[in-house]
Amino acid sequence: MDVHQLSNPYQATVLRTDVNRAIPQYIPEILEESILVMDETFKFMEVKGFVDIPVFDTMTHLIARISNRVIFGTGLCRDENFLHAIVRFAETTPLMAPFIHWSPVIIRPLVYFTLSTILGGKKAPLKYTLPFLRKYMKDREAMEEKPNLVTEFLIKSAPPHETIEGIAIRLLNINFGSIHTSSIFITQVLFEIALLSKEDVDSIRAEVAEALESEGGWTKGALLKFRKIDSAFREVGRFYGLMHFALGRVALKGCNLDDGTRVPPGHRVAIDMTAIHLNPDVYPDPGRCDLFRFAKLREIEGNDAKYGFATVDNHYLPFGAGRHACAGRFFAAMELKIMLAHILLKYDVSFPPGANGRPKNMVFNGAVVPDPKAHMIFSLRSGKQVI
Repeated sequence: MDVHQLSNPYQATVLRTDVNRAIPQYIPEILEESILVMDETFKFMEVKGFVDIPVFDTMTHLIARISNRVIFGTGLCRDENFLHAIVRFAETTPLMAPFIHWSPVIIRPLVYFTLSTILGGKKAPLKYTLPFLRKYMKDREAMEEKPNLVTEFLIKSAPPHETIEGIAIRLLNINFGSIHTSSIFITQVLFEIALLSKEDVDSIRAEVAEALESEGGWTKGALLKFRKIDSAFREVGRFYGLMHFALGRVALKGCNLDDGTRVPPGHRVAIDMTAIHLNPDVYPDPGRCDLFRFAKLREIEGNDAKYGFATVDNHYLPFGAGRHACAGRFFAAMELKIMLAHILLKYDVSFPPGANGRPKNMVFNGAVVPDPKAHMIFSLRSGKQVI
């Protein structure tokens, strides 16, 4: 993120306000795109009845397309070349960041240029987003009613001096946050669901079907009743997380911590996520990943609003905390719940024959990522499916 975005991060305000307000309108679009892209991705299932997929890579591409349905619209979200470019941008940005940070300030531009040339950077996706924005901004002058696209919200909130490239880069960064984080969450949950008993998986399906029936279909009210799916995402966020340490800050002045540790001015500090999320005083049996942990807690009177996937508190920090908490987490929760509910209603998921338990996560510079080489089997369910 460049200095202009840091000085005026209006894209975060757009996510907290316009995008969150538009979530009920986004639900049918996200559902439609989820059904379309999964039908296309798993089309060979019609012959064999199942597909064997590299799950992390597949989920990353699905989320890129589904998210961009409401970021840019149907045209760009279904452009395979754009999707390839934006996924590469999302995948390589976390790899480049530590090398840039470790480099002396004076050579950081050179380091970024070199790494982006090798790994990919913003140049490739900008080839698609800049022409799209130029055409869109020309066409919108004649629009009587503006669409609920994230692009439109960003254009309306942009300051007078903002450039088209500035808007485009902010949209790329929104893409990065959506694709990178959401693909990790849904892959981790699918790994865990494959370990559940048939009875437990069927209990999730039953809850989804009951919610859809009681609320008259795929609505915000129905999604709020997907408590077991919501609990599964929150639990993998607690148990596996996204980072071993987070909420990094620089001490502007020296201070002493309660345990006597001295933090000199200019030093970086961060939160030990493992200590927070595996605290036995807060989470009984913290070393066990229990997908229903938070669904059970929400059954206690007064707890329903406290343990949602997107709810942050001092003991649950995958999305950050306070006013700097992830602005797009409510959109991400909506999208992930729709995707997982659709997957469970239409498919059975399992590990390939001979798989030796749950794939191990990878750790790079403190970041926790599901095994990108791990495969899963998606099988078409027999009998009645509620879609």
